[in-house]
Amino acid sequence: MSTDEIVDPTIAPSDQFRRFLLHIGIPVAGVVSVIAVIAGVGWHSYRTVRTGALALTHDLLVSQQDYIAKEVSSFLMPASAGAIVARDMLEHGAPAVEQKIFNAYSSTMLRNVPQIQSFYLADSDGNFSELERGPDGQGVAVTTLQNPGTDNSVFAHEQRDAQGKTVRQWQTPSKQYDPRGHGWFTDTIKAGREYWTHPYLVEMTRELTLTAAVPYKGLDNKTYVYAINLSLDHLNSFLNSLKIGQSGNAILMDHDGHVLAGHAMKETLARANGDPLKMVLDPSQFPVMSKAFDQYRVHGYGARTVRVKNRNYVTITANLPVGTDSWVLLLVAPEDDFSRFAMADGRQNLLFSILVVLMASGLGFLLFLQARRSERMHRQIEQAHAVANYESHALQSVAAYPELFNPEDNALILTEALADQSLARRAAIWRILHDGHTLMCIDSYDRQQDVHSGGFEMATTDLKSFFDSVSHGDALVIASAADDDRTSAFYRVYMRAFGSRALFCNPILGSSGPVGVITLEDAPRAEMVSHFVDMIAGVAAARFSAQHYTAVAAAREELESEPTAEEEPRDPSQGFLLQPAAMTAEGQPPATDMTKVDGFYPAVAIMVISLSDIVMTAQDDPTANIKLIDTMAGILQDIAHQCGLYSIRMLGHRVVCVAGCSRVPDKGAAYRMANAALMMRESTLSMLAKEDMDPVFRIGIDVGPVFGGMLGKEPQAFNLWGDAMGMAEMMAQGAPDVGTIQVSEEVYVALRQNFLFRERGRFFIPGVGLTRTYVLAGRR
Repeated sequence: MSTDEIVDPTIAPSDQFRRFLLHIGIPVAGVVSVIAVIAGVGWHSYRTVRTGALALTHDLLVSQQDYIAKEVSSFLMPASAGAIVARDMLEHGAPAVEQKIFNAYSSTMLRNVPQIQSFYLADSDGNFSELERGPDGQGVAVTTLQNPGTDNSVFAHEQRDAQGKTVRQWQTPSKQYDPRGHGWFTDTIKAGREYWTHPYLVEMTRELTLTAAVPYKGLDNKTYVYAINLSLDHLNSFLNSLKIGQSGNAILMDHDGHVLAGHAMKETLARANGDPLKMVLDPSQFPVMSKAFDQYRVHGYGARTVRVKNRNYVTITANLPVGTDSWVLLLVAPEDDFSRFAMADGRQNLLFSILVVLMASGLGFLLFLQARRSERMHRQIEQAHAVANYESHALQSVAAYPELFNPEDNALILTEALADQSLARRAAIWRILHDGHTLMCIDSYDRQQDVHSGGFEMATTDLKSFFDSVSHGDALVIASAADDDRTSAFYRVYMRAFGSRALFCNPILGSSGPVGVITLEDAPRAEMVSHFVDMIAGVAAARFSAQHYTAVAAAREELESEPTAEEEPRDPSQGFLLQPAAMTAEGQPPATDMTKVDGFYPAVAIMVISLSDIVMTAQDDPTANIKLIDTMAGILQDIAHQCGLYSIRMLGHRVVCVAGCSRVPDKGAAYRMANAALMMRESTLSMLAKEDMDPVFRIGIDVGPVFGGMLGKEPQAFNLWGDAMGMAEMMAQGAPDVGTIQVSEEVYVALRQNFLFRERGRFFIPGVGLTRTYVLAGRR
């Protein structure tokens, strides 16, 4: 049971609710009410000021629009009125003085009306005259088309000073210029009245020009057109000079959306490549004006508010009469240009309200935190009492275990209590063996699967950093064991196969220093129950001490009572991996009478190591496979020599080891075989870990009588058969996990004083019946 699930039944739910309501609910509700009132008043004030400011903005902009419309009309009026006056003068003048009237009137207009650029006079026969400002605005320049309609037509130029005196005369090719082919002439004749053209590009000056023209009939019955040209540069400068708020703009357009003059005229002209018919607003460059013109097309003239890029703009579209036609005057300005003071006042009031709300919210939040902290501390105290009671019960359960300090009992309750208290995925107790170079797992408990395992051994050669930390008695709290230099090897060999990540290590201290370590994997409450882990470490240290003295006494007693047993002479041909002890001078094995080895052997220890096919297919390179198997064979051979085994053979995917092949029962055979099994398992695990491979073997051991004898012709082969051979193979095949050693009940009875075992249960074995099997965990 998790400590987070512990509930104190003495606390009634009604008391908890009432305490929460008094300490948190009512104060927080009061603060929230004050905040709501302040926020409501501030927002209402802001909205009122903003509404008034917008109304004021519209009124101011309408007044501004009236002023600008009058100014634009005044700018255009001289051209419109002057064209009508000139028409009346020329229409009733004699043809002989027509050119003089044109020159005199136009020169006077140029001197007095700065926005006028030039004057045209053309008739239905193709005659054409132009009067414009002289260079640098001094005097006038008169251009007359001579010989119109012929290949010899030329422009005759005459420059006059301010007093009317001719300064210079010259001619230029006309390139067959005909005024009757231009829009200002043909459209005016077609309209039959005063006509304003769209902006067009003058061929001679390459400037955009706007023309006001009137037609009339002369006394000579010819049709004439008198035109006054306004430079769009002057009109643009005039519109851009108008003050519309602080950052507003004005633009003049026709009803079809063509730009005539105003804001960003140069950019618009550049995008249109000088073509006036392509001079329209680009929505990507002028989103506010484009949106305002679109609303005009839908709703007509008037003042409106548009929002672009999170900013409000006030727009007004007004009708601008020009002669008998009309244009659209579009004004755009940010709404805060006219009402900045009011908006600033409203924002300031809103800001003050927000500051008051924030301060009240902060005080309310502090009050809430204080109440929550008080409530949390109250719950933590209650939970601490419950946890202390729970730990007390757990310690009582451990202390009440009858076999707690019995060296022959596994005391599985210790790892279960550790995992339960720390919520660890797996808890294990490790012991540092008396050689000081080996760390052995006494018991490991998996809380999720509710299973125990043990018997894992690790040497300092493979886990030096981890072993040094354990030997020095350091407590380790590591969130990622795979990434820490001290525990990366331990993670690779022991933790990775189970999928755990975090590691907590607590030393087990004996009289002379650390004698072991407790490991908790993925334990979120490990540090909170460290005192409980220390108490369990003390119990484990006492058990280690008792196991040591019991094992020493049992070993001495057994050695004193053990009779001398002599193994049969070894035949070099029988140990497939075991080399002979001696050779003759000729390199041949010594002569032995192998007929003497035939017969019955009462107590032979047999171990079978069953290898998985993964070993054979671990790598794609056959040479690497053979090298891996050869390395493993050499390691097993060395251990067989070191432990004094009689024979070791590799048969396919099995390795068979024999010890105690003698006529008299050899009580030390099982001990040597178990010792060899632990060493072989440790060395094989280390080798596979270096190759980044998981364990791929299982080991089985049995002790019993067998028959042996020489079979076949020369060279004969020595063979053993009997129940012990089959039982050892069944122990290997039925081992619970890879890398474990399963033994029969006979082996357990013979070695329980010297080794640690974990019972697996009772199993039915054909030919034998019900029997118990055990897992060899390690040495005592």
